[in-house]
Amino acid sequence: MACLPNGKGVSMLMKIMFILLLGLTTSAFAGQHNRIDTLGVSKAGQFVALEEYGYKSGSNSYFVTIKIVNVWTKEYVGSKVEIEEPAHRPINLVMARERARKLASEDLKKFKISG
Repeated sequence: MACLPNGKGVSMLMKIMFILLLGLTTSAFAGQHNRIDTLGVSKAGQFVALEEYGYKSGSNSYFVTIKIVNVWTKEYVGSKVEIEEPAHRPINLVMARERARKLASEDLKKFKISG
C-alpha cells in the first residue's frame, strides 16, 4: 500500500508546486516584448522597410529599430536606426517611434519607400 502524505504534507507540497509554477511563468514572460510592422514598400516591391518596437523589461525601456530589406537579394540596405527610451509612460514609445521614422526618412526616400 502506498504511503499518502498527511494534511500538512499535502499543504507543503501544494506550496512548493505553486512556487515552482510561479517561477516558471515569470521567467516565461520576462525579457523583451516586441512587435514587427511594415512601414512601407518600394513601388517595384524590391525594398521593404521594417519597424521592430517594444519593451525591454531588463532595462525598463522602450525600443524601436528600423531596417530596410532588399527582398530580391535578401540583404539589409541603408542605415539601421535604433532608438531606446525610458518606459516611464506609454507616450514615450509613441515618441520614440516618431523619432525613429524621422531618422529613417532619408533612407526611405532614397529607396523610394512609401507606406
